[in-house]
Amino acid sequence: MQSDAETCADPPAGRIRGLQPRRLPRGLLAVLLGGVLVGCVTIPRAAAPPTVIADVAPPGFGPTVRFLGNDRDAFVANAEKTLRRVRDAADGGPINILALSGGGAGGSFAAGALVGMSRRGDRPEFQIVTGVSAGALIAPFAFLGPRWDGELEKTFNGLQSDHFLRPRGIAFLFRPGFYDQRPLADLIDHIASRKLLTEVGRERAKGRLLLVATTDLDKQETVIWDMGAIALGEGEKARALFRDVLMASASIPGVLPPVLIHVEGGGRSYDEMHVDGGTTMPFFIASEIAQLAPQTLEPLKGARVLVLVNGQLSSYPRTTPERPVAVLSRTFSAALMHASRTALEASLAFAERYSMSFRYSFIPVTHAYGGALRFKSAEMHALFDYGARCAEKGALWTTVAQAIEEGQPAAQALPHFDDSCTLGAAQPWGRLKKGPEGDSSLPV
Repeated sequence: MQSDAETCADPPAGRIRGLQPRRLPRGLLAVLLGGVLVGCVTIPRAAAPPTVIADVAPPGFGPTVRFLGNDRDAFVANAEKTLRRVRDAADGGPINILALSGGGAGGSFAAGALVGMSRRGDRPEFQIVTGVSAGALIAPFAFLGPRWDGELEKTFNGLQSDHFLRPRGIAFLFRPGFYDQRPLADLIDHIASRKLLTEVGRERAKGRLLLVATTDLDKQETVIWDMGAIALGEGEKARALFRDVLMASASIPGVLPPVLIHVEGGGRSYDEMHVDGGTTMPFFIASEIAQLAPQTLEPLKGARVLVLVNGQLSSYPRTTPERPVAVLSRTFSAALMHASRTALEASLAFAERYSMSFRYSFIPVTHAYGGALRFKSAEMHALFDYGARCAEKGALWTTVAQAIEEGQPAAQALPHFDDSCTLGAAQPWGRLKKGPEGDSSLPV
């Protein structure tokens, strides 16, 4: 019997008498070579923690830096005190909540919408900002307000996105993910600057919340991270974890490799495998368990909720090309579309239960949207401008009733694409008054 070393060694030189060598096609040769190498290469990874998430945490951070979305005890233990501080941060006004969904390239829509709101003068300060996937990358800028619009536009205007998806060749055989994660890692490294973390930490100290969701594949559950608490951590260690969480939240399974987050507990070390938060939820206002702990959410009563869906909620039929990227993109967009519909219904019920006003926006079916994995500069730039233009015109927001009334005829009609703002004209809360330094404060 051959040893593993012999199996993986180069074959002996020479040829078998009577047989002539035949040249294999390059593609087949690559696959065969990859198959041999897979048996010789393993990915080093420590085991996942066998205990609940409250018992382990990233080194240097306490367990309250995150919690499972369905962990009632962890939510209740921290929610009352945290939400009281959020209420104080609203300074006597209503609590403003912004939820940013996943959507890949569709994130340009939300980025443009936020910039357009700033230009119009009706962008409030949000006491709570939540983000998933592409929305997680936008969330820090949304949290910090109009002062960061220049960075937001530079990052999400699509000016350098043409080569965002770089195939990894046969490397995907060694680690899941068809595309190289380096372009995304470089983007996140730019987003998570020391200056940004300093400002996020300062706002967290005032009581405001920046929350990002990932999916823990080992537990198959949503994990919600308090990014402000991370930002208040120690130097480069805080920045590294901040980057890892954003990277994980935006790493679509199968498209990009998962992210291993190192944790410790009980004197032992573990690795958790995290991927796109959109795997388990497209966006969130509160954790899944929140509705089972109503007494802790009293401070949120009367809050004003805006949801930016970075995708479409209906689609015209079209022939899907038999190409891997086209099938993957169409599949991901379909999953996100249907998950977003369900999440909107649940969020509306949640908002009504706590007397919240509820507005949302999405990419209309009449806009020529190429899909979540269509990272083409021109299309992302056009989508950014579309979101900004709709926000500036006051035509960004809609209600569920308006969307049903106006969306059904458009979805059932023959395809007709245009750049006009076809969403409802539900105004969120009026114009804003300006502070002494020109910063937007609470609506008049």
